[in-house]
Amino acid sequence: MLHRSKSILFFLIIVIQLILLIEATETCNPKENTGDCSGYYLYDIDNISGEGTLYECRNNTKLCDVIENAPGYYKVTDLNYKIKIPYIQCGEGKCKKLAIKDMKNSCNKENTGELVNIQTNNGIMDGVHFCINHLNLIKFSNNTSVYLLGSNGNNNLFSNSNHDQYVLVSITYDSITPMNTTNIESNTYLINNSLYSIENDKHGNFTINKLTSSGLEAFEYVYAGFAKLINDFSKKLSKEVLSKTLLYLCQNGKCVSTSGTLKYKSSSSKVEVANCSGYCISKQGPVKCNIMNTGKAFYNSSKSKFQICVNSGNSTKDIYEFKEIRSNSTNHFITLKTIGTDYYELFVSDKGGNMVGLSTGSNYLMNKEDERNMKFLTCYQNSNHCEIKSTTLVSGYFINSESDSPNSLIYCDDYDCKTITESNGYYINSDGGIIRCNSFACELLERKEVGSSCTNHPNEVIYYNNNYNSFQYCNDTSEVDFSDKEFYITLNNINSSNLDFPTNIVSGNDTILLKVNQYSIKQVVTDNDGICINNKDHKIVTNTSCKKSKSTKFYCLSANETCTNKLNLNANANGGKLLIIFNF
Repeated sequence: MLHRSKSILFFLIIVIQLILLIEATETCNPKENTGDCSGYYLYDIDNISGEGTLYECRNNTKLCDVIENAPGYYKVTDLNYKIKIPYIQCGEGKCKKLAIKDMKNSCNKENTGELVNIQTNNGIMDGVHFCINHLNLIKFSNNTSVYLLGSNGNNNLFSNSNHDQYVLVSITYDSITPMNTTNIESNTYLINNSLYSIENDKHGNFTINKLTSSGLEAFEYVYAGFAKLINDFSKKLSKEVLSKTLLYLCQNGKCVSTSGTLKYKSSSSKVEVANCSGYCISKQGPVKCNIMNTGKAFYNSSKSKFQICVNSGNSTKDIYEFKEIRSNSTNHFITLKTIGTDYYELFVSDKGGNMVGLSTGSNYLMNKEDERNMKFLTCYQNSNHCEIKSTTLVSGYFINSESDSPNSLIYCDDYDCKTITESNGYYINSDGGIIRCNSFACELLERKEVGSSCTNHPNEVIYYNNNYNSFQYCNDTSEVDFSDKEFYITLNNINSSNLDFPTNIVSGNDTILLKVNQYSIKQVVTDNDGICINNKDHKIVTNTSCKKSKSTKFYCLSANETCTNKLNLNANANGGKLLIIFNF
């Protein structure tokens, strides 16, 4: 009997605890500020439209507020509520439920700025992501991060009436919304590893423009993915600023982080040097120049010089010595890694002589004035390894790291190299590199940016079957091989008025002409004499032979005009079109 009484008592205790637990976790009513509320809620939902009122409830205030005119995506974190409404989508002043089943399963140009439920190649669902572009799929983040969303000509929740080319998007653990730009200062910023200028007059005029500058720079991080340029080293830099500062080596507007040394003024106005192996936290004092300290720089107070230790040795011996990092010009320091080899490290300074960093992914011509002794210096991406090669061992096009011009390339062929300026095309090289140039700048594509099939990469250069030494151009979705015999193809059904081949191609009714050879495919612009192309082998023929052969005459007078087969100096205005269009 006593045992039975204890069992009943134990049962009653459990029931009471459950009741207390249920009361403690009362369902949230954000409108009345009752229950356990945390995060975002959609309430007062219309049964027909599915639209409702967005509430934000924070644990630290125990209050729920109506959120109006807040475009973006919101993740419901209340476990009881998210079963019915997992995500909320707001745009044009209206908010509604967004179910996972209603999301697309891939990220492409058409759904940039949307939430997608990604499916991997083996059919496994990888969860909900925010689609920046096909290379950047971002999950809700515990740490606030900032991303730049390009317009790409499509409408999404973040499109605005100003038709801005770029929108800054802030991503937290439960929201993806336009960034509050009120307090952002006008400056140069590093956003997702690319350079942009921001102008903010604090009166509603806020503009973002892409930059194509090059060089070693220091950036102070404000948020993940968003850092501000440090460009005044006459001011004191605090420990707090240095703890958020990284060095970046930029080429034509694209930047990679690097290690190096930064000279600055401390709080006591003394010249100090920070070691930037990651954030510029630790101080760098005087060093002896030896095998352990190559590449390290310090401030020699007795000589008032900023110096770096290098190995200037040769095939038989090491020669360790200090070199001065001078201001008013970019300094390049080559230091030998191993005796008897052609393996080096390259260190580059900024023009102000305030920092020096390890160079990666760069190319230089050495001894340019002496053709017999000209050498090619290449520093490999994501490596501290550089190599000096004979010009006979390289071929194709390379980014010219020595030039300030964003369209400057190095071209090597027939045992000779030279610097040239190129635009509007793709350019490849013997190292497996693919360079994409528009009218403003050239950039070396990362391998992850390059596709392996024309099906999903029209009008791009691909690595055929993922072979990094096998290139093809996708003429729409048709595969075109690079050839040592020059030939021509047309790119049809595009809008030439807004064209910046190959980075901005929009569908339309126009045609442009492309020239293909062993190392490039680029847009053709002709003079008033035009160009004549054989319809069978697609090679150029003389204008005098044009009428005698089965050929097509092309007049392509501008990069932003359609090609015609009759000379018409106002082709766009009068709608002149090709009567014969050939495809490869």
